Amino acid sequence: MNAARTCAIVLKTYAWDSFVQRQLQRLQATFPDTDIFISIDETGGFAGNIPHPNVLRTCNADMVEAGFANRFEKGSLLWWNADYTHYQVQACIPDYAYYLFVEYDACIGGNGTRLLADMIADGADFVAHPIVADLSWYWTAFHAGIYPDEQLRASLNCISFFSSRALLHLAAQRRAMSAPGAGIKFWPLGEAFVASEIEKAGFNFVPLGRYGDVTRYTWFPPILEADLVLPAGGHTFVHPVLDQKRYIASLLRQTHFVRHYFMPGSHLRRELRRFPGAVSRGRLYRAALARAAQRLHLARGGL
Repeated sequence: MNAARTCAIVLKTYAWDSFVQRQLQRLQATFPDTDIFISIDETGGFAGNIPHPNVLRTCNADMVEAGFANRFEKGSLLWWNADYTHYQVQACIPDYAYYLFVEYDACIGGNGTRLLADMIADGADFVAHPIVADLSWYWTAFHAGIYPDEQLRASLNCISFFSSRALLHLAAQRRAMSAPGAGIKFWPLGEAFVASEIEKAGFNFVPLGRYGDVTRYTWFPPILEADLVLPAGGHTFVHPVLDQKRYIASLLRQTHFVRHYFMPGSHLRRELRRFPGAVSRGRLYRAALARAAQRLHLARGGL
């Protein structure tokens, strides 16, 4: 079996700019013999011309029209339900046996053809990085009503591999939950829904770490694109990788206390000093207010 020709690689993004184009080029270098598609969320508006032959455009309305519930508990529809676009992709290009989805801020280093061949040889229906869904995971308690009695599973799906049959099953489950009268009180987060339903159905869930280095594959802190190094040997999975603009925004948005910037020697201060003039005191002040508002919201029991 020619792994490269039986699997579609899908770059997922919400925007098209020079950074995302470089991410596409990195994918092309890793998977030179594989069909690569771009799935772009245009809920916020038309992204313009994209110089690539395989572009799949989508938006919230398309997901609802396809039978998926217009429900999310935080953020936005396609942020909370990141798996929705997977089902649209499969419906648009149904002739592949496997699909590998890669978010715009994730990178894969190594021999892509070998990677796909190994996943297929293992009989994997789903490959992702597991999240320990115990009481230490913030979202565990929220999902108790739908995945009780230790049924909850979770995974970081920024890089995720699926068999065609697994995607078909997941799409059917999402539509069943979306039906009137289904009685779903808390709408499951994509990271919980996918891993839990895969496990319940008895599909083969293989950890991403089986295939390479995942030490730099997490939510935070980000890696500046200029600092990105993908070793020549073996497979490496990295997330999140960001250009300078997105990197600074992530540091300010996610760092627990923005006031750390004013503490000599702090990580935030060291990082932002790399970009003289890029961060004004006004921007720091606004970031601090936003973090304070978020902590207050959480303290009052918000999501």
